[in-house]
Amino acid sequence: MVSIYIRTYKRDIAWLDFCLQSIHRNLKGWDEIVVCIPEGQEHHLRYAEGLRIVTSPVYANDYIGQQVRKLLCHQRAQGDLVLIVDSDLVFLPGASVDDYMEGGKPRILTCKWPDPPDATTRRWRPVVAKLFGEDPPCSFMQGHGARLFRKSYLEAFCRRFPAIDEYARRQPRNAFSEFQFLGFFIFQSERSDYAWTELSASPLPLYHTRQYWSVDGLTPAVLAEMAKAGFSARWPDTLSPLDQFKRWLSQTTRRAKQWLKSIGVIHS
Repeated sequence: MVSIYIRTYKRDIAWLDFCLQSIHRNLKGWDEIVVCIPEGQEHHLRYAEGLRIVTSPVYANDYIGQQVRKLLCHQRAQGDLVLIVDSDLVFLPGASVDDYMEGGKPRILTCKWPDPPDATTRRWRPVVAKLFGEDPPCSFMQGHGARLFRKSYLEAFCRRFPAIDEYARRQPRNAFSEFQFLGFFIFQSERSDYAWTELSASPLPLYHTRQYWSVDGLTPAVLAEMAKAGFSARWPDTLSPLDQFKRWLSQTTRRAKQWLKSIGVIHS
């Protein structure tokens, strides 16, 4: 049995609408969809059908909260395989859960740390080493908005780190990475249960998906792409006027920063 698990929140509901449409229309090989949303936000999913809704505790930093609940998704998913999907991922025609497997095993993508280390290496390598007490040999944060894991390994990870929720709540926003942690744990454990693709030596496998960035918003260009793919918004905006303003302000600020970077006024 294959479970699809999506951890979302109120500002991503419009994206989730398109994601779910694409799953039902294009993705083959799954048995259930589980959507997790913070407690108190369930009403934003009142238009959703064909899925099971579960809730998670509220986190002061929901960026951390989303990652933790993915690590704990085995508590809600019924399948022995769990495909963890981002709300802003759209599956294209021909998509299948088999895209995430190789030789009957879930595939994990890796990438060697560059030497000398780049900004990504300096950011994530110490974060993983802090939790494990050991330096990871490569980056495991590779993928296209969806990753497939055996439920038994999600359970085993939480047995090794039973206080991962409390640990996460103490970490800064940029000092926690669910897939770096889970990938290294599997690498240390029974790595033969997974297929490994090293991207510095092999091309990226074919995934029938289109990954968006929800923080950029559903722009006219994105909506045109969705329409071309046969998708249209089905649900009305469920955000309050205040939350709509906060979303607009966040997206506008992000675009302004991107423009200022492009003309060299500010630097990363």
